[in-house]
Amino acid sequence: MDHEPGTTRDAGSFRDPSGFVFRHDGRLFRAIDAKCAAILDGLAATGALQRLVADGLVVGTSILEPSPIVERLAAGHPGGARFLEHARIDPITYPYCWTVSMLADAGIHTIDLQQRLLETGHSLKDATAYNIQFVRGRPVFIDLSSIERPARLDIWVALGQFQRMFTYPLMLVNDRGWDLRSYFLASLGGRSVEQVGRSFTGMQRLRPGRLLDLTLPLWLNRRGDSGKGGGREMLTRPNADSGPQAINLRRLRRKIARLAARYDPGGAWHDYTRTCTYTGGAGDAKKALVREMLAAVRPARVLDLGCNTGDYSFLAAETGASVVAADGDHDAVEILYRRLRGNPADIAPMVVDIGNPSPAIGFMNRERASFHDRVRADAVLALALIHHLHVSANLPLAAIRDLFCALTRDALILEFVPPDDPQFRRITRFRLDDYPDMSLPRCLEVFGQRFDLVRRAPVPGTPRTLLLLRLRSAA
Repeated sequence: MDHEPGTTRDAGSFRDPSGFVFRHDGRLFRAIDAKCAAILDGLAATGALQRLVADGLVVGTSILEPSPIVERLAAGHPGGARFLEHARIDPITYPYCWTVSMLADAGIHTIDLQQRLLETGHSLKDATAYNIQFVRGRPVFIDLSSIERPARLDIWVALGQFQRMFTYPLMLVNDRGWDLRSYFLASLGGRSVEQVGRSFTGMQRLRPGRLLDLTLPLWLNRRGDSGKGGGREMLTRPNADSGPQAINLRRLRRKIARLAARYDPGGAWHDYTRTCTYTGGAGDAKKALVREMLAAVRPARVLDLGCNTGDYSFLAAETGASVVAADGDHDAVEILYRRLRGNPADIAPMVVDIGNPSPAIGFMNRERASFHDRVRADAVLALALIHHLHVSANLPLAAIRDLFCALTRDALILEFVPPDDPQFRRITRFRLDDYPDMSLPRCLEVFGQRFDLVRRAPVPGTPRTLLLLRLRSAA
C-alpha cells in the first residue's frame, strides 16, 4: 500500500497521489482491482489472510462486502472493483527516519512474510521498505496489493528490490559509513547494484559477504545489458518448486540479522543518560516533575523532541500517552529502539534533525509527507533541547517558540538550560559568543507571547528550570 500520507489533523475524505488509498470519515480504505480481490478472497477463504493478520505480519484488514458505505466508496472511486478497510497507523514513518536495527527488522519481517506466502503458493511482487510501518516498535506489512500468484516459485522477482532497500543500505552503513537518511532521501527506490558496486573495489567485491548479493548480481546485470543474459521468458517459465527460494530466503534472513548485529552505536549523545551532569537525586527529581506536568495536561499524544535513548519517552508512555520519540542522533534512537524490542511500549522512534527535518518528497512532493505534516502532538517534551536549537541550529528564541507552537496542539514542557550549565558550555567551548539572550527572563518573555505559563520549577542541583506552558488558544 502506498501509505496514508495525510496527517491526524486532516478531516473528511483524503486520497494519496495514486488515488488508490484514501481516508473517508476517519476510516482508511483501499480500492483494489478484480485480480487483487480474487487473490485476497482466496487467502481469506482458507483462513491464511486472517492468520497473517493475527500473527502481526500484515496490517489489520477487512475485505468489505456490499453495503451502503461500499456504494458510496464506489461512486467516488469508480476504478476500484472491491474495497479494503485497513487499521489506521499513526504516525507514519519512512526508512530515512529509521535506525539500522529498524531497517533490518523491516527486512526480516518482509522475508518472514514471503516465507509464509510461499507455503500457500503466493509471493510478494514488491519488496520496498515503504511497505513496512512500525506499531509499538514492531514492523507490520501494509501493502496487500503486492501479494500475487507468481508464475514460478523457485525465484523471487522482488529480490533485486529487496537488496536495494535492505541489504545494500545495511552494507554501506557498516562498511562505508553511510547513513540511512542520505541513502533513501536521495533515491526513493534505493541505489542500484551498479551504484553500490562503485563503493567497493574489485578485490573488496570478492569478500564472501558480498559475492552472492552484490558481485554476482553486478556481473549478471552487466551480462544482461550486453544482450547475453536471459530475458522476460525466464521469469515467466513455470516452476512449482519453492525449495531453492526458501533456502535463499533463510540465508538472506541470517545475513540481514548479522549486518544489524555488527552495528555498534557510538554517536555523540548515545551515552548522554550515563554521562549527563545531574548529581545526587537531580535526575529522579526531574523525572518526578515531568511526570507531574504530564499528569496535569493528560495528553493523548506526546512528541518527545531530543528524546536521546528514551527515558522520558518511556515515562510518557507509562502515563498512557502515545509517544513519538525523535532525535537527530541516530545511535541514541538506535538504543531506544533496541530497548523497545525487550520492553514494548506505545512509542514510535524516529531519527529527525528538528532543525532540518525530513521534507515532503516524491511525486509533486505529495508521495511522502514531511515530518511536520505527519507529526503533531497534544504535548511536546523539549528537555535539554533549547540550547542545542539556539547554538547548533542557530535559531533565535522566537523561532524556537514558533517551532514548538507548530508541533503542539496544547502543552509544552520546556527545560530551560542557561549558558552557565555544563552541557551548554560543552557545546559552546569553541565559540566566543556569550549568548546574552539565553536568560530565563528573556525566555519567559518570548514564549509568553504565544504560551501561558502554568508552572515553573527548578531542577534540583542544577541551574536548569522546567516550564509547563500551554498554547494561549488552547488554555
